[in-house]
Formats: sequence, structure tokens, C-alpha cells
Amino acid sequence: MRLPVPGLRQGVALADFEGGWDTHHVASGRAAPVPSWTVVALFHFPAIAPARLDPFAPMLRPEAELVAIRGEYQARVNASPRAAHARALHPDLPGVKGKVSLMRSTQGSDGEHRWETRVVTVSELATSDALLWATHVSMQRFYGARGSTSLVQLQSLIADCDCHDQAEFRGLDPEEMAGILIERLRAAGKPLPSYILFSGRGLHLVWLHQPLMAAKGVTGRHRAVQRWMLGPAGGKAAEIVRTSGGTRRQDPEVVAHEETMAAVWRGTGLDRAATDTARVLRLAGSYNGKSGKVARLVWPASWADVERHDFEDLASSFLPFTRDQMACIKAERQAEYDIREANRQARRAVAEATGIPFVEEKQHRRISGGYWPGIVKALDAVRVMWGGTPPEGRRDLWAFLSACALAQSEGGDAASWAERLAGPAGLPEAELRTSLGATERVLRRHENGETRDHDGVERPVVYQYSKARMLTLLGLTDVPEENLRAAGAGALLPGGVVQSERERSAERRAEAGATPLVVTVSARLADGREALALQAAGKSMREIVSAFVGRRGETSLRRAMAEAAEVPVETVTEAAVETDCETSEDGSVSSPHGSTTSIVAVPGALPPSGEPTASDTPADAIPARPAAVSILFPTLDPQGGPRTASDPGMSVGSGSRIEGAVATFPGPRSVPLASSLRPPLPAFIVRLLAAETSAPARVSA
Repeated sequence: MRLPVPGLRQGVALADFEGGWDTHHVASGRAAPVPSWTVVALFHFPAIAPARLDPFAPMLRPEAELVAIRGEYQARVNASPRAAHARALHPDLPGVKGKVSLMRSTQGSDGEHRWETRVVTVSELATSDALLWATHVSMQRFYGARGSTSLVQLQSLIADCDCHDQAEFRGLDPEEMAGILIERLRAAGKPLPSYILFSGRGLHLVWLHQPLMAAKGVTGRHRAVQRWMLGPAGGKAAEIVRTSGGTRRQDPEVVAHEETMAAVWRGTGLDRAATDTARVLRLAGSYNGKSGKVARLVWPASWADVERHDFEDLASSFLPFTRDQMACIKAERQAEYDIREANRQARRAVAEATGIPFVEEKQHRRISGGYWPGIVKALDAVRVMWGGTPPEGRRDLWAFLSACALAQSEGGDAASWAERLAGPAGLPEAELRTSLGATERVLRRHENGETRDHDGVERPVVYQYSKARMLTLLGLTDVPEENLRAAGAGALLPGGVVQSERERSAERRAEAGATPLVVTVSARLADGREALALQAAGKSMREIVSAFVGRRGETSLRRAMAEAAEVPVETVTEAAVETDCETSEDGSVSSPHGSTTSIVAVPGALPPSGEPTASDTPADAIPARPAAVSILFPTLDPQGGPRTASDPGMSVGSGSRIEGAVATFPGPRSVPLASSLRPPLPAFIVRLLAAETSAPARVSA
């Protein structure tokens, strides 16, 4: 056997042969033949001084110096408080599952600040190098990177108070601010937090509890406790709340709880949006660049004194109702529902017995605001703009976006959406119902409280497209904005529907069921004129007020009289109208076609064509009008100025005439009354005309 050894200059080969050793010298890199048993090759090199081939070896520091540098770095980054905070927040105990996210905001080459994340296990958290690098730590535990969909365990409730810039806390030390909050919680009878951390600016209050697996029911209850713990939105208890059927008065227990929590957090700058499960808070020992201070524990005295609560105890304290109370409330509501259902079935039975079709009343889920209902109307306006049916290639997309908007505004299911949208979209109902099944499933997940994580922000799982995205998908980006607004699709534009303040006010009043302002003003003006007429007839103020009992009080009546007296008036002495006026059943005369003058005639039929005119009418046909009316109730201009009777549509000789004045109401100056709209005769004029039976006045229709 040969052992070729390239470059070998000197060596010895030893062969084990029958218990003895045979030595063969080897030269020039070739081994001499030896027996084929075990061969051990030993090489001898000349004595050379050991030398490191690493070119950076002279730059390496001794191990002792490296240990000293490492200790100094850990002291500078506050490794001890970081590790203590990590062990208190995420202890490595049996039953603890999931991973922790450590985060830090770094500045990129473009100058923008971005959040970087490092995920570590609970067992290696306290000794991880990432702990010395991070500034924030996740409050819950996750399968991987933090997110509402990767949640594993829940173990804390938080309150983020930016009280450093609030008037009541300005200039106080962190310990003093924490003392005020602790006293408020004690006065309210609420459990104290496990620890309070000074973030460098404000305070972080954290209630730790035993780890809970993130099941669907547990997650929903945890979020409810977190939400109710922070008190009402805006810091004020609401006595009226919205429900699926409208509005109702809030339960007194809920109002009392909200007032209590509002008093606890009043003036603290509480961030009520910090309720998501993916929230991260500042790590103890980290440097806050905004204030130049280091985050540290304020209460209790050390991390060893941090205690955990029982979650059910926290829920009983921070929820307005206990589990037993909620069970009773649900039983009461179920009983009310059973009564309503029994009444509905009784109405159905009666309708079927009488042969009257019974119409089911659909209850729709109402939402605050009108964003999505406006999107529904805008999408329908786009369809009309397209000619009544979306073009080929956009029908499915239009139906999908409309179904998403309907899901947000009214709820429902795929069947109801398909039934409503199949015809306008020009698609088969069965096909559309199948394609909208995914939208229905997402809506059910949304109703169950499920959310998703989007760039670290907790968002609903239901489909929500922005206005710009919908315009892009529908191919409307090149359509001018004025065309979309003219078509009624202004809700899809960035500025939304452009309305004046007057239009918005009128819309709000109409939605609230208020009487239109023009009706209110006209009624007040009419009452004021009637009161002035009574005053001119010699009635005292007490008698005038008694005449308006049940209609208007004295203060409102005096205001109406003042407004009526300030309106300029004039007397119509003569007016002729066209002969093609229309008459109603009670004999009142509508405004002539093409005329801009509003004339209200007293009851009485017009003489047919060829019949004697008003001058030949019997005396009892039209009661005479009091003389005071010609002074107090002349024809008025709608803008407040005098108006003459010389209307182009009313020429002398075109019809019969009147001698005297006829009371009229202000009408639109430039828009004539339609022939089908008949101005009503005011009640006070009827009474005044009926009160006198003197010589008749000739009235021209």
C-alpha cells in the first residue's frame, strides 16, 4: 500500500505486523510497501514558532478587556431594568406560550423613520441582545410577529396617559402624577394597576393578569373589559345611545359606571384608541428621544413587588354588569322578544283570516353617520350614468362594490344582496348570490368581533375600499368631477357631496323630523298679521292672547306681530287675471299660468265664460271684506319690497276686476305657482270675511 503525501519531505511510517513494529523510511513523498494490516502514519514537522495568520490579530482586545467593555455597554443601555421589566411582563413559567415582539424606530437613508421588529421567545427574552436594542415591547403574546390574527395569549390591560401636557399635571414629577391616579382609582373602588411606568413623557398603567388563551369568546370579553375600563368616548357619559332599531335611553347602571370612569381619567390625556391587542408600550430603561429622558418604573418601588390580578376580578370591576346581571338582562330581553314575536304571529293570523297580505317588517342595522349609505346611492347614480346597466366587464365589480356598501350600511346576506342587485347589474341572481358568498362570510366574521392587523393597526375584516380605489376599479378616474357630481355620484369624490351650510342644516332638520323653516316663518307671519288685524279692530292684548290659546303663547305672539309689522306692505287696488285659471272644489282660484303674482280668492265659483261679471254678481255671493283688511293685508313682495299689480300676464280688460284689496301671501318672485298647486285660504281671513256681510266686492279670478 502506498501513501502519497504531496510536499512531504520527511516522515516515518509505522506498521503493526504480528505484534512487532517494522520501520520504513519514506522519501520524496512516496511510501515504501508495507504489510496490508493497520497502518498509522505519523508526520514530523520541524519546530516552528506558533503564529496567527489572522491579519486583524493585533487589533483584538484581551478577553478581560472585552468583559469590561460589555459590562459598561449594558450599564449604559440599562440592561438591568430592561431585563427586570421583561421578566415581570413576560415571565418564563409553565403554561406560557407564544412569542414577544421587540420594536424600535430607526431612521433610513431617506430620512424616514420606520419601525423594525424582532421576535423572540419568552424563554430567551430576558437575555436576548434584541432586548438591549429595542425601545418598545408587545403587551400580549403571538405566534410570530404581533397582529390580531396571530394572537396566542392575553395577559394585560393597559391605559396610556399623556398627562405631561395637561393643566392638572403640568410641572409635576412622575411619582406625583402616579399618586393622583392611584388616589382616584381608590376613591372609585377600582383595582390598582400592577405597575405604573414613566415613559419619558406620560404614564403607562398596566394591569397584569393570568395568561388566557386567545379563544373567540375570551378575546371578545377581554376587549370589552379594556374598552369599558377607559370610560366613555369624549370623557362624558351618554344618556342616549344608538341601537339597531333607532335610539334609546342608556341603562342607569351604565351611565353611573361611565361617570365613575370619566372622573378617574378626567384631565389625564388618556389615549382611548390604545385598546388593540397588538399594542406595544415603551420598555423600561429605554431612552425617549422626544423628551431626552429614560423610561423607568414609578410604582411600585421595585419590579419584584409587581402583582398579577385575576381576570374575572378585573372584569367585575371594570364592566358595568356582572355575569349574573348580564344573564338576567338577556333573559328579560328574550322575554320581550317572545312577546313581540307572539304579537307578530297574531297579526299574521288575523291578516290571513281576513285575506289581507301580511308584510314582514325588515329590521336593518343602523350605523352612525351616512358615509356608506351615500356610497350606495353614488354607485347607483354611476349605474344610471352608464345608461341603466354597467358595461360589460364591470358588472360583477359594480355589484361587488355595491354589496360591500350595503353590508356596511344595512347588513344582510348574499341572497338579499343578489335579489336587490341582480336586475340593475344585468346578472343572473343565482350567479351573483354565489359570487357574493365570500362577502357574506367576511361580514359574519366582522359581526363576531374579528379584526385584522394592517401595518400594526387593528382594522375590521370586512371589505372597505377607499373612494379613490373604487373610482379606479370602475374606470372613472378620467371622468370630470363636475360630471360625476351632476350625475349624483359626488359621494365617490375626495370632497364628498358638496353642500352649502344651509342645505346641510335643512337636511339635518328634515332627518330629525323638524318642520321646514319656511313653513314655520310663514305660519308665524300669518299669526302676526291676524293679531295685528284684531288689534286694529279694537281688541286688547289680553283678548288677542286669549284668541290664540293653544296655538301660540304671548311671547311668541308678540314676536310674530313685530315681524309682521316690519314687513313693507301695499294695497292691490285692481288686478286682472287670465281666463284659463283653474278652480278647486271649494271655489278657490289657483294662480294663472305664466303669472308671478300670488292671489288668493275667497270661496265662490267663477262665472262661466259669457256669464255676467263680478260686478253683476248678487250681494250674497262673496262676503264683503272689512275696511281694515285693505290697509293691513295688501299684496306683499317676497323680498320685503312693494309690488305693483301691473303684471304682464294680467292686462286690463283680460278679465273682470276688483274694487278694493284682496289679501295675499308672499310667494316666489321668479317661479310661478303651478296650476296644480292651490294656495290655501288663511283661516283668519275666512273668519274676517265671514264676520261682515256688507256690500260685496268684485273679485277677479
